[in-house]
Amino acid sequence: MSKEKLVEVRNLKTYFQIGNQTAKAVDGLDFDIYKGEVLGIVGESGSGKSVTSLSLIQLIPNPPGEVAEGKIRFKGETLFDGNELKAVKAVPQYLYFNGLTGARRHIIAALFLVLWFSIHSMLPLAGFIPHATSIALALTVMITLFYESPRAKAMEDFREKLYRRIREIRGREIAMIFQEPMTSLNPVYTVGLQIIEALKPKSVFDFLRDAVISGANSIRTSTFASKLRVVALFGGVILFFSQLFQGWTFQSSAMVSAFATGALIPGVFWGSVLLLDRLIPKAYHQQYETLFAEGVQLLRAVGISDPEKRMRDYPHQFSGGMRQRAMIAMALAKHPSLLIADEPTTALDVTIQAQILELMLEIKNKQNDSAVVLITHDLAVVAETCERVMVMYGGKIQEVAAVNTLFEAPKHPYTKGLLHSIPRPTQEKRERLETIRGMVPSILNFPAGCKFCTRCDEKLEKCETIEPDLLEVEPGHFVRCHLFSEVKS
Repeated sequence: MSKEKLVEVRNLKTYFQIGNQTAKAVDGLDFDIYKGEVLGIVGESGSGKSVTSLSLIQLIPNPPGEVAEGKIRFKGETLFDGNELKAVKAVPQYLYFNGLTGARRHIIAALFLVLWFSIHSMLPLAGFIPHATSIALALTVMITLFYESPRAKAMEDFREKLYRRIREIRGREIAMIFQEPMTSLNPVYTVGLQIIEALKPKSVFDFLRDAVISGANSIRTSTFASKLRVVALFGGVILFFSQLFQGWTFQSSAMVSAFATGALIPGVFWGSVLLLDRLIPKAYHQQYETLFAEGVQLLRAVGISDPEKRMRDYPHQFSGGMRQRAMIAMALAKHPSLLIADEPTTALDVTIQAQILELMLEIKNKQNDSAVVLITHDLAVVAETCERVMVMYGGKIQEVAAVNTLFEAPKHPYTKGLLHSIPRPTQEKRERLETIRGMVPSILNFPAGCKFCTRCDEKLEKCETIEPDLLEVEPGHFVRCHLFSEVKS
């Protein structure tokens, strides 16, 4: 494995504001992702795995969340620098009267308006324009004096610069397979349209042209019998409502006329679509067919049968597993340098799981400098596919090691608990599975010291009050535990 760094993360902190409290979802992560490796991130739900991956590509919803501190570098380029954010937060919140806070500022601003309008009422002004001008001037002066915020403007500029920087690589250089396929696909667009957009970003006008081309292709390929059924349906509907409004006269001439009018509607629509299709340049048609063929190939690669037909289906016509595979196809579309897979095989059966994992590794192997981050609860998948494993708990890294080292000689009590809870069918003697006692504490109620101390059977007295450092106990093997900090000392 190449030891050249693809991603460098230092002191990453991502916080969420919950009322008056701050939830430290990710609290000071330091790790690297190397070119050509498969890094596994494991841990229980709520340990910070998904938030870490979303922080890398700046998809944390703000508010209530924020990547608050740290530095993220990708291929030597800085994507996020917490020092820039600190400088923005150091800008005064208000242009004037920064000593006024909370309700006092609103009260004084209201008193300013009352005073202004009191003086205004005593002036000998007549007509609408002087009064409107005075009101507009009062509001402008009040906003400038009490609410104009240099910090808000600086924050807006910082965010725009940050998002412009990350948009250039998100989806192209860094792609992500999201955890929940049910909500990650847009329900109003076909799956094929979303896959094509992953291959090549499109404008609204391009979407309209694609819809025309797709509709024209459907009209051409539909059978005469199906078209006849549509014509008969429209003719029957118009005939029914015309007779309903006319009081069921059953006059033959009126009935024939109504049926013919209804039968013409789909024909006029089909003709309009075919005419618009002919107006679209041939070069765009060729581009559409090329992208459509690439989308079909992606769906076929992830194991979806009849991909040509499925490209024209909507997400609600897919099962959960098929939606997951469609998302994987979208993530793999641009052959990214870094693929973040957040529980990519959760909704899939075992056979498809193996195919998807094999496909991701095959894509990675085609690019020697690419890497995969696999976030999962399935330690068997980690053992089979990953080269290095990062164990997280309480928003912190608890242990990092090569996969063989971690499975053969785990150091941290939490890692041992995870591994001991795996069923072993090959065991001759039937034994009760070991479990980690207790539950993961609330994110707002983690202990001040070691985050795992409330569930640890090996805790020391200082574990509850002193946070242990992440120490390298062996070459390439890092552990955050006082048991090993004492050994090192």
